[in-house]
Parts: sequence; structure tokens; C-alpha cells
Amino acid sequence: MTTAVQVADGVWRIPTAPQDLVNSLLLEDADGTLTLVDAGTKRAARTILAALAGLGRAPQDVTRLVLTHAHPDHAGGLAAVQQATGGEVLAHDREAVYLRDGQAPRSDTRTFGGRLLNRLPSGGFAPVQVARTFADGELLEVAGGLRVVHTPGHSPGHVSLVHEPTGVLFTGDAVFNVRGLRYPPRMLCTDVRLTRETAGRLGDLDFGVAVFTHGTHLSSGAREAVRAFVAGRPR
Repeated sequence: MTTAVQVADGVWRIPTAPQDLVNSLLLEDADGTLTLVDAGTKRAARTILAALAGLGRAPQDVTRLVLTHAHPDHAGGLAAVQQATGGEVLAHDREAVYLRDGQAPRSDTRTFGGRLLNRLPSGGFAPVQVARTFADGELLEVAGGLRVVHTPGHSPGHVSLVHEPTGVLFTGDAVFNVRGLRYPPRMLCTDVRLTRETAGRLGDLDFGVAVFTHGTHLSSGAREAVRAFVAGRPR
């Protein structure tokens, strides 16, 4: 059975791929309802539901599904999880169209890898209706307050999120933690320059734990490590 990793009170990281290569985030509200952030690849739904069962929770406890962006390793399992839970889907206004169409945004044509990727057939993901959109700086009424930080570049509506009650940052794909902190692969970004520019916003945030979609979380010296990385001084 998949084990959810607790990173703070009422906050868990759910690994949906071996070696923490893909993660979702789970948040518990005061009334016991749950919010899932990102839903992994198309095969991740079973893993996510198993993690819920391991916590003694039912799929119906998940009432909200928040997406950082519409790439297949984040939205691939979304339709299946939404069907199992009945939770409403929330996403940034600029990302909602991709979720509704079941297609990721095109890659940066200024890179060779991006041009190559755009020529390849896209498997996409199952389309999902977005119940509500949000914008930069908005405080979502999720588990005591989830702050939206628009970090576009990896995709037009990519967001990172800060759970203000616990000081947990979820970077999405603004920063990876795979063999150390790093930026996402250039060929997977819609705007490589903007990706690195907006990741700098993370250095201005107040958080104590950093959770990454790709890679294990940091609970010791997380803010200092992220700030140093985006400033160009990796620790």
C-alpha cells in the first residue's frame, strides 16, 4: 500500500512514482475534508486512492483538486481522481483551457528540444472541467489558507503554492529536487527564460518546508536552500 509522507500537521506528500520522482500534495481542512494538489500521471489515481486508504480516509473526503499546471505528469490522473472523489477542480485562469482540452501547452520554439517535442504526437490527458479559476496572489479557502504564487514559464498558468498555516511551499515544477535543486528541462518549458525569472519569486516567500513535484521534500534549511538556488548560489 502506498504510504503518504507527513511533512507538517495536516499536510502529506504522496509519492506516485518510484524514488519520489513524482509527488502530489494532500491538505486536511479543519472540518476533515481534504484537498489534493496535482494528480500525477494517468496511472497515478490508484496510488493516490491507496494513500488515502492508508490514512483511513475515503475518496469522498477529497472535495477539492488544485492543479499547478496542465502537463501529463500532473494532470494525467486528474480525471480518474475527480471521478472517484467528486472533488471540484481549481486551476489558474491561464491554465484552465489546457485542462478542458486535455492538451499540454506547446514548448518553447527557441530551443531545439522544444521544436522537436512540438513535432511529436502528443498523448495528452483526459479532459477535465474546471469548476473555478484563481489568480496570482489569491488566498484559496483551503485548509486554513493556500496562497497562489503565479510562476509562469514552465507553462503559462503555472503556479506554486504556500500553505500559510504550516509554512509549506509546494513548488510545482518551478524547481525540481532531483539530485539536487534544479530547473525543469528546457524542452518542457513554454518559455525557458521566464521559467527561471519567475522562480526567483520563491526566494521572497516565507516557508519552512519545501515540497517538490519531482524529488523529495526539504524540511531543514528549505528556505535558505531555495533562496540560494534561485539567486544562482546553490548550497
